[in-house]
Amino acid sequence: MMKACLIGISQEELQAIAPILHFLSIDIVQDLEQGELVDFFVVGSLLEITKLTLPLPAIWLRQSDALLENGVISCPVPWRQEQVSPFLSRLADSSNMPRAQAVNLNVYVRHLESLLIRHALTSTNGVVSKAASLLQIQRTTLIEKMRRYRIDKSEF
Repeated sequence: MMKACLIGISQEELQAIAPILHFLSIDIVQDLEQGELVDFFVVGSLLEITKLTLPLPAIWLRQSDALLENGVISCPVPWRQEQVSPFLSRLADSSNMPRAQAVNLNVYVRHLESLLIRHALTSTNGVVSKAASLLQIQRTTLIEKMRRYRIDKSEF
């Protein structure tokens, strides 16, 4: 699962891009102080990207005709999946990206659990009690997991 660090993001920009990142199964990190590793940056319109030195590829939320540094694309909001998918595909295929040699079981299990919850909610048209029954867990447990994974039943 990829992670994106958001910097210089306004509340409007966050509301516009968070659902897309979530749909693409990209975790959002807003505080690098906690030592989390990320795959790329999303730089909001509150910052001037030309004055930043970023160690990873980035998406800048401003429209720019200027030639940006290698690994930076200009993609203002609102986003569409087809706009960012090529960037993410190149990022995932890049041999320059650091890759862990081992599987992080916790990340893998969380991703799988999130997918199963989404599938159950899709199958039940967003009815939480029926989805919990399909998953053979308590309704309150499912609600807590949905909160943890930022899954809104109204999406289904």
